[in-house]
Amino acid sequence: MTKEQLGAFIAENRRDRDMTQRDLAERLHITDKAVSKWERGLSYPDVTLLEPLAEVFGLGVEELVACRRTEEKKEEERPVKNILEISRENRQSDRRKSAIRTALSALVMVGVALLVFWYSGTYIHEEREDSIFLKETVGDVQYLYVEQEGHLLRLRCGDAVDFDAVEQTNERGKVVYRLDCRWNRKTYRGVVNACTRTEMVVLGGMMDVDFMDMSPAYVNSLFGYTPVLYTLEKPYPDPFGAPRGQVWLWDYRFYTGELNEKRGIWETREELLHIEDCMNVTVADFDGDGANEVIARTRWPEKPYTVYKRVNGEIISLWPETVSPEIQEALLCMWEEVP
Repeated sequence: MTKEQLGAFIAENRRDRDMTQRDLAERLHITDKAVSKWERGLSYPDVTLLEPLAEVFGLGVEELVACRRTEEKKEEERPVKNILEISRENRQSDRRKSAIRTALSALVMVGVALLVFWYSGTYIHEEREDSIFLKETVGDVQYLYVEQEGHLLRLRCGDAVDFDAVEQTNERGKVVYRLDCRWNRKTYRGVVNACTRTEMVVLGGMMDVDFMDMSPAYVNSLFGYTPVLYTLEKPYPDPFGAPRGQVWLWDYRFYTGELNEKRGIWETREELLHIEDCMNVTVADFDGDGANEVIARTRWPEKPYTVYKRVNGEIISLWPETVSPEIQEALLCMWEEVP
Protein backbone atom coordinates (compact mmCIF):
# COMPACT_ATOMS: atom_id res chain seq x y z
CA MET A 1 0.00 0.00 0.00
CA THR A 2 1.43 3.28 -1.11
CA LYS A 3 0.40 6.79 -0.05
CA GLU A 4 -1.12 7.35 -3.50
CA GLN A 5 -3.18 4.14 -3.31
CA LEU A 6 -4.49 4.89 0.17
CA GLY A 7 -5.24 8.50 -0.78
CA ALA A 8 -7.22 7.45 -3.83
CA PHE A 9 -9.16 4.88 -1.75
CA ILE A 10 -10.03 7.49 0.88
CA ALA A 11 -11.17 9.96 -1.80
CA GLU A 12 -13.31 7.27 -3.51
CA ASN A 13 -15.09 6.29 -0.29
CA ARG A 14 -15.60 9.95 0.69
CA ARG A 15 -17.29 10.73 -2.63
CA ASP A 16 -19.42 7.57 -2.39
CA ARG A 17 -20.90 9.07 0.79
CA ASP A 18 -21.33 12.56 -0.69
CA MET A 19 -18.92 14.01 1.85
CA THR A 20 -16.62 16.95 1.33
CA GLN A 21 -13.09 17.04 2.69
CA ARG A 22 -14.33 19.45 5.34
CA ASP A 23 -17.15 17.02 6.34
CA LEU A 24 -14.65 14.19 6.76
CA ALA A 25 -12.23 16.41 8.66
CA GLU A 26 -14.95 17.46 11.12
CA ARG A 27 -15.89 13.82 11.74
CA LEU A 28 -12.27 13.06 12.60
CA HIS A 29 -11.62 16.34 14.47
CA ILE A 30 -8.79 17.32 12.15
CA THR A 31 -8.29 19.95 9.47
CA ASP A 32 -9.45 19.61 5.84
CA LYS A 33 -5.86 20.31 4.80
CA ALA A 34 -4.81 17.02 6.39
CA VAL A 35 -7.52 15.17 4.39
CA SER A 36 -6.32 16.92 1.22
CA LYS A 37 -2.75 15.74 1.83
CA TRP A 38 -3.94 12.14 2.25
CA GLU A 39 -5.97 12.15 -0.98
CA ARG A 40 -3.11 13.71 -2.94
CA GLY A 41 -0.74 11.02 -1.69
CA LEU A 42 1.44 13.45 0.25
CA SER A 43 1.13 11.79 3.65
CA TYR A 44 -0.37 8.87 5.55
CA PRO A 45 -3.12 9.28 8.17
CA ASP A 46 -1.86 9.02 11.73
CA VAL A 47 -2.17 5.47 13.01
CA THR A 48 -4.52 6.70 15.75
CA LEU A 49 -6.97 7.81 13.03
CA LEU A 50 -7.18 4.51 11.12
CA GLU A 51 -9.98 3.04 13.23
CA PRO A 52 -12.27 6.12 13.28
CA LEU A 53 -11.57 6.69 9.55
CA ALA A 54 -12.56 3.10 8.74
CA GLU A 55 -15.75 3.47 10.81
CA VAL A 56 -16.78 6.57 8.82
CA PHE A 57 -16.59 4.55 5.59
CA GLY A 58 -18.15 1.40 7.08
CA LEU A 59 -14.94 -0.53 6.62
CA GLY A 60 -12.74 -2.67 8.74
CA VAL A 61 -9.30 -1.35 9.48
CA GLU A 62 -7.76 -4.18 7.50
CA GLU A 63 -9.91 -3.22 4.49
CA LEU A 64 -8.83 0.40 4.77
CA VAL A 65 -5.18 -0.55 4.96
CA ALA A 66 -5.53 -3.02 2.08
CA CYS A 67 -7.42 -0.37 0.04
CA ARG A 68 -10.25 -2.79 -0.91
CA ARG A 69 -13.52 -4.04 0.48
CA THR A 70 -13.75 -7.75 1.34
CA GLU A 71 -16.20 -10.00 3.10
CA GLU A 72 -13.51 -12.33 4.49
CA LYS A 73 -10.98 -11.47 7.17
CA LYS A 74 -7.43 -11.67 5.94
CA GLU A 75 -4.39 -12.91 7.75
CA GLU A 76 -3.14 -9.34 8.01
CA GLU A 77 -6.05 -8.44 10.34
CA ARG A 78 -4.20 -9.55 13.45
CA PRO A 79 -1.14 -7.35 12.86
CA VAL A 80 -3.41 -4.39 12.12
CA LYS A 81 -5.33 -4.98 15.35
CA ASN A 82 -2.04 -5.27 17.19
CA ILE A 83 -1.08 -1.90 15.80
CA LEU A 84 -4.40 -0.45 16.97
CA GLU A 85 -4.03 -1.94 20.42
CA ILE A 86 -0.57 -0.42 20.68
CA SER A 87 -2.03 2.86 19.48
CA ARG A 88 -4.75 2.71 22.16
CA GLU A 89 -2.14 2.01 24.80
CA ASN A 90 -0.09 4.93 23.53
CA ARG A 91 -3.14 7.19 23.69
CA GLN A 92 -3.87 6.05 27.23
CA SER A 93 -0.22 6.67 28.15
CA ASP A 94 -0.43 10.11 26.58
CA ARG A 95 -3.57 10.84 28.60
CA ARG A 96 -1.81 9.76 31.80
CA LYS A 97 1.17 11.93 30.95
CA SER A 98 -1.14 14.82 30.17
CA ALA A 99 -2.91 14.34 33.51
CA ILE A 100 0.43 14.29 35.30
CA ARG A 101 1.53 17.45 33.50
CA THR A 102 -1.76 19.11 34.41
CA ALA A 103 -1.36 18.10 38.06
CA LEU A 104 2.24 19.34 38.11
CA SER A 105 1.16 22.62 36.53
CA ALA A 106 -1.53 22.98 39.19
CA LEU A 107 1.02 22.32 41.93
CA VAL A 108 3.37 24.89 40.42
CA MET A 109 0.55 27.44 40.31
CA VAL A 110 -0.34 26.71 43.93
CA GLY A 111 3.33 27.03 44.87
CA VAL A 112 3.59 30.35 43.07
CA ALA A 113 0.43 31.57 44.78
CA LEU A 114 1.79 30.54 48.17
CA LEU A 115 5.10 32.25 47.37
CA VAL A 116 3.29 35.45 46.39
CA PHE A 117 1.17 35.24 49.55
CA TRP A 118 4.28 34.70 51.69
CA TYR A 119 6.16 37.51 49.95
CA SER A 120 3.28 39.98 50.30
CA GLY A 121 2.93 39.03 53.96
CA THR A 122 6.67 39.30 54.63
CA TYR A 123 7.83 42.18 52.47
CA ILE A 124 6.36 45.67 52.45
CA HIS A 125 6.92 48.16 49.65
CA GLU A 126 5.76 51.61 50.66
CA GLU A 127 6.26 55.32 50.50
CA ARG A 128 6.40 56.81 53.98
CA GLU A 129 7.14 60.16 55.54
CA ASP A 130 9.45 59.82 58.50
CA SER A 131 12.37 61.39 60.32
CA ILE A 132 15.76 59.69 60.19
CA PHE A 133 16.64 58.27 63.57
CA LEU A 134 20.20 57.17 62.78
CA LYS A 135 22.74 57.19 59.95
CA GLU A 136 25.30 54.39 59.85
CA THR A 137 28.13 53.32 57.56
CA VAL A 138 29.39 49.74 57.69
CA GLY A 139 32.32 49.22 55.34
CA ASP A 140 31.19 50.66 52.02
CA VAL A 141 27.47 50.23 52.78
CA GLN A 142 25.35 53.10 54.10
CA TYR A 143 22.18 52.69 56.15
CA LEU A 144 19.32 54.88 57.35
CA TYR A 145 17.28 53.90 60.40
CA VAL A 146 13.65 54.88 60.95
CA GLU A 147 11.21 53.89 63.70
CA GLN A 148 8.50 51.28 63.11
CA GLU A 149 6.18 50.49 66.06
CA GLY A 150 8.80 49.73 68.67
CA HIS A 151 11.49 48.64 66.21
CA LEU A 152 14.13 50.27 64.05
CA LEU A 153 14.04 49.64 60.30
CA ARG A 154 17.55 49.27 58.92
CA LEU A 155 17.35 50.49 55.31
CA ARG A 156 20.31 50.07 52.98
CA CYS A 157 20.74 53.16 50.79
CA GLY A 158 20.21 52.71 47.06
CA ASP A 159 22.31 54.47 44.43
CA ALA A 160 19.84 57.37 44.17
CA VAL A 161 20.06 58.26 47.89
CA ASP A 162 22.42 61.13 48.77
CA PHE A 163 23.52 59.79 52.14
CA ASP A 164 25.74 62.75 53.05
CA ALA A 165 22.92 65.25 52.40
CA VAL A 166 20.49 63.53 54.78
CA GLU A 167 20.03 65.48 58.02
CA GLN A 168 18.55 64.11 61.19
CA THR A 169 17.78 67.44 62.86
CA ASN A 170 18.06 71.16 62.28
CA GLU A 171 17.29 74.26 64.33
CA ARG A 172 13.55 73.63 63.92
CA GLY A 173 13.46 69.97 64.99
CA LYS A 174 13.69 66.52 63.40
CA VAL A 175 13.73 66.72 59.59
CA VAL A 176 11.06 64.66 57.80
CA TYR A 177 11.82 62.80 54.55
CA ARG A 178 9.64 61.00 52.04
CA LEU A 179 11.09 57.49 51.69
CA ASP A 180 10.49 54.95 48.93
CA CYS A 181 11.47 51.73 50.66
CA ARG A 182 10.97 47.97 50.76
CA TRP A 183 11.51 46.04 54.01
CA ASN A 184 11.04 42.67 55.65
CA ARG A 185 8.51 42.72 58.47
CA LYS A 186 10.28 39.79 60.20
CA THR A 187 13.87 41.05 60.14
CA TYR A 188 13.11 44.81 60.00
CA ARG A 189 15.70 45.21 57.26
CA GLY A 190 15.28 46.53 53.77
CA VAL A 191 16.29 49.00 51.08
CA VAL A 192 15.50 52.68 50.56
CA ASN A 193 15.53 53.64 46.88
CA ALA A 194 14.64 57.32 47.22
CA CYS A 195 14.88 59.83 50.07
CA THR A 196 13.33 63.25 49.42
CA ARG A 197 13.35 66.02 52.00
CA THR A 198 10.02 67.62 52.91
CA GLU A 199 9.25 70.92 54.59
CA MET A 200 7.94 69.19 57.71
CA VAL A 201 9.72 68.76 61.04
CA VAL A 202 8.91 66.77 64.19
CA LEU A 203 9.15 68.50 67.57
CA GLY A 204 9.93 66.66 70.82
CA GLY A 205 10.18 62.97 71.52
CA MET A 206 7.80 60.07 71.29
CA MET A 207 5.21 61.71 73.57
CA ASP A 208 4.71 65.16 75.02
CA VAL A 209 5.25 65.07 78.77
CA ASP A 210 5.37 67.63 81.53
CA PHE A 211 8.81 68.39 82.88
CA MET A 212 9.31 67.33 86.44
CA ASP A 213 12.52 66.88 88.44
CA MET A 214 12.28 63.41 89.94
CA SER A 215 14.96 62.41 92.41
CA PRO A 216 17.70 64.69 90.99
CA ALA A 217 21.14 63.17 91.42
CA TYR A 218 24.71 64.34 91.10
CA VAL A 219 27.66 62.91 89.22
CA ASN A 220 31.07 64.01 90.45
CA SER A 221 32.62 64.07 86.99
CA LEU A 222 31.10 63.76 83.54
CA PHE A 223 32.14 65.08 80.12
CA GLY A 224 34.91 67.08 81.80
CA TYR A 225 32.50 68.92 84.10
CA THR A 226 32.25 68.81 87.91
CA PRO A 227 29.67 68.43 89.28
CA VAL A 228 26.87 67.35 86.93
CA LEU A 229 23.21 67.10 87.90
CA TYR A 230 20.77 64.81 86.10
CA THR A 231 17.01 64.68 86.39
CA LEU A 232 14.13 62.65 85.00
CA GLU A 233 10.96 63.81 83.34
CA LYS A 234 7.61 62.23 84.17
CA PRO A 235 7.49 58.64 82.83
CA TYR A 236 4.91 57.32 80.36
CA PRO A 237 4.09 53.80 79.13
CA ASP A 238 5.72 52.52 75.95
CA PRO A 239 2.78 51.79 73.58
CA PHE A 240 4.77 49.01 71.88
CA GLY A 241 6.61 47.57 74.90
CA ALA A 242 6.12 44.04 76.15
CA PRO A 243 4.58 43.13 78.48
CA ARG A 244 2.07 45.73 77.34
CA GLY A 245 1.44 48.48 79.85
CA GLN A 246 4.40 47.53 82.05
CA VAL A 247 7.28 49.13 80.11
CA TRP A 248 7.88 52.79 80.95
CA LEU A 249 9.95 55.39 79.15
CA TRP A 250 11.73 58.43 80.56
CA ASP A 251 13.48 61.56 79.39
CA TYR A 252 16.80 62.35 81.10
CA ARG A 253 18.52 65.75 81.26
CA PHE A 254 22.11 66.38 82.34
CA TYR A 255 23.16 69.85 83.59
CA THR A 256 26.25 71.66 84.76
CA GLY A 257 26.84 75.17 86.12
CA GLU A 258 27.63 77.01 89.33
CA LEU A 259 26.20 75.38 92.40
CA ASN A 260 25.61 77.44 95.58
CA GLU A 261 26.42 74.78 98.13
CA LYS A 262 25.21 76.87 101.08
CA ARG A 263 21.80 77.50 99.58
CA GLY A 264 21.71 74.19 97.68
CA ILE A 265 20.65 75.81 94.41
CA TRP A 266 22.21 76.37 90.98
CA GLU A 267 23.26 79.93 90.35
CA THR A 268 23.65 79.11 86.64
CA ARG A 269 22.70 75.93 84.83
CA GLU A 270 23.58 74.68 81.32
CA GLU A 271 22.01 71.60 79.72
CA LEU A 272 24.69 69.23 78.46
CA LEU A 273 22.59 66.33 77.25
CA HIS A 274 18.90 65.50 76.74
CA ILE A 275 18.01 61.83 76.17
CA GLU A 276 14.46 61.13 75.02
CA ASP A 277 12.30 58.02 75.29
CA CYS A 278 14.68 55.59 76.99
CA MET A 279 14.07 52.82 79.50
CA ASN A 280 16.94 53.57 81.87
CA VAL A 281 20.26 55.41 82.13
CA THR A 282 23.48 54.90 84.08
CA VAL A 283 26.84 56.69 84.29
CA ALA A 284 29.99 54.55 84.10
CA ASP A 285 33.38 54.23 82.46
CA PHE A 286 32.14 52.28 79.44
CA ASP A 287 35.41 52.00 77.48
CA GLY A 288 37.93 51.94 80.33
CA ASP A 289 39.59 55.25 79.44
CA GLY A 290 39.21 56.61 82.98
CA ALA A 291 36.37 59.02 82.03
CA ASN A 292 32.67 58.47 82.65
CA GLU A 293 30.17 58.09 79.83
CA VAL A 294 26.38 58.04 79.84
CA ILE A 295 24.90 54.68 78.81
CA ALA A 296 21.21 54.62 77.92
CA ARG A 297 19.03 51.58 77.43
CA THR A 298 16.81 52.19 74.42
CA ARG A 299 13.39 50.74 73.62
CA TRP A 300 14.56 49.16 70.32
CA PRO A 301 15.75 45.54 70.23
CA GLU A 302 17.78 46.30 67.07
CA LYS A 303 19.87 48.96 68.90
CA PRO A 304 19.48 48.25 72.63
CA TYR A 305 22.21 50.59 73.93
CA THR A 306 23.43 54.13 73.28
CA VAL A 307 26.66 55.48 74.74
CA TYR A 308 27.18 59.25 74.97
CA LYS A 309 30.85 60.24 75.06
CA ARG A 310 32.70 63.55 74.83
CA VAL A 311 35.25 63.65 72.01
CA ASN A 312 37.18 66.82 71.13
CA GLY A 313 34.78 68.96 73.10
CA GLU A 314 31.68 67.49 71.42
CA ILE A 315 29.27 64.90 72.85
CA ILE A 316 28.79 62.07 70.33
CA SER A 317 26.65 58.92 70.43
CA LEU A 318 27.87 55.35 69.94
CA TRP A 319 25.73 52.24 69.39
CA PRO A 320 27.44 49.14 70.83
CA GLU A 321 25.89 45.72 70.29
CA THR A 322 26.29 44.95 74.00
CA VAL A 323 27.69 46.30 77.26
CA SER A 324 29.39 44.70 80.26
CA PRO A 325 27.33 42.58 82.69
CA GLU A 326 27.80 45.25 85.38
CA ILE A 327 26.31 47.94 83.15
CA GLN A 328 23.51 45.60 82.06
CA GLU A 329 22.63 45.07 85.73
CA ALA A 330 22.68 48.82 86.38
CA LEU A 331 20.27 49.32 83.47
CA LEU A 332 17.67 46.86 84.76
CA CYS A 333 14.23 48.39 85.06
CA MET A 334 11.91 48.18 88.05
CA TRP A 335 9.68 45.56 86.41
CA GLU A 336 12.72 43.40 85.63
CA GLU A 337 14.60 43.47 88.92
CA VAL A 338 14.51 40.28 90.96
CA PRO A 339 13.03 40.95 94.44
